[in-house]
Amino acid sequence: MLLCAMPVPDVSIVVPTRDRLSVLRMALDRLREQSAREAFELIVVDDASTDGTPGYLGDGARHGFWTYLRTGGRGPAAARNAGIRHAQAEIVALTDDDCLVPRDWAVRLRDHIERESADAVGGSVSVDPRAALPARLSQAITNGFVTAANREAEPFLTSNNVAYRRRVIEDAGLFDETFAAAGGEERELNQRLRARGARLVYAPEIAVLHRPALGWRGFLRQQSAYGRGARLFYRKGRALGAHRPRRFTAGRYARAFADGVGELALFDRLVFAPAFALSQAAVAWGYFSSAANQPD
Repeated sequence: MLLCAMPVPDVSIVVPTRDRLSVLRMALDRLREQSAREAFELIVVDDASTDGTPGYLGDGARHGFWTYLRTGGRGPAAARNAGIRHAQAEIVALTDDDCLVPRDWAVRLRDHIERESADAVGGSVSVDPRAALPARLSQAITNGFVTAANREAEPFLTSNNVAYRRRVIEDAGLFDETFAAAGGEERELNQRLRARGARLVYAPEIAVLHRPALGWRGFLRQQSAYGRGARLFYRKGRALGAHRPRRFTAGRYARAFADGVGELALFDRLVFAPAFALSQAAVAWGYFSSAANQPD
């Protein structure tokens, strides 16, 4: 009797999660509706959740909806790496548990990589207009810096809307797991891939909807974590020698501000300036407090 091998998927979709079952359910429902679903595999990596996530994911895995992996609470970089290592496809797409992707998301990322002969393709992120004000402002600030970087031909691909050729990201060493307690692991990976000559392409027309649950305390913690991540990023960049990352200049801050405020509704624009200033103060606090604890 002949045994038929299972076909290798075109794209492996990896979703890290931790203790956010309510939003994860909606994210996975959308991913299960992907067009050409038979061409993709879905890998969900639970990073030590203590809510109902393990039971929910285990049930879905038993029904063949996705592959369920569990990691030990070492952060999203480690969770993504576990999913990538398990992936079968030559293209690996990443999104987060609080994002909703369009039905043709994986198809478009795959086709864009092939059409552009790219090693990685990343899209844009818009915030759910029903999200709380701090969440809307946080996403606008992030989008401003992402847009500014991409305009300067320094591709900045965010980990909640990106696809990589698996061999390229594996050869580069995957995400740096030392960023577990800070933001910025995708920024560091972008830099490392560019240093290796990889072709990174920003495709803003491929968009996902971000649905963050973020209040003002969370906003400050998030921005402070970005500062700690920036400190770690620059320390690691120096080790790359000629590929040392460029620091943000006054001009780039101005462009990031203009790009961020430009996508907001009228009321949000009125409070964007103080929120931007508050965010950068928190970033500076995270940066310099971590520098004091870990001097060069």
